[in-house]
Amino acid sequence: MAGPFRALIIDDDRDLVSLIRRTLEFTAAWEVHTALSGAAGIALARSAPPDVILVDVMMPEMDGYEVCRRLKADAATAALPVVLLTARRDLDERLLAGTGAAGVLFKPFQPQDLARQIRQLCP
Repeated sequence: MAGPFRALIIDDDRDLVSLIRRTLEFTAAWEVHTALSGAAGIALARSAPPDVILVDVMMPEMDGYEVCRRLKADAATAALPVVLLTARRDLDERLLAGTGAAGVLFKPFQPQDLARQIRQLCP
């Protein structure tokens, strides 16, 4: 692979986005792009496809399930691995099954393990 591994974080929580960005940049030397809404994230994924997309499940306007479904329905982004982020351990399995997500990471996560966990879900 040429260049650093590239991640896109889609989450409406600016503080969490900043934490994940710094974690992946400093612990794994990844290139990280961010979007604070589902619509902005989908547009960014289309214009600059990353190696992995991390999407928060609970966001206003468009939740992470819908973001993932839209990414997977679009030929330009369908092959991109999407990892859902959530603090809820009681995910609706029916909603999850219909997304095409590569997996789920639960918050809180250990920053030193985040890149490894993502790579395990999206080899």
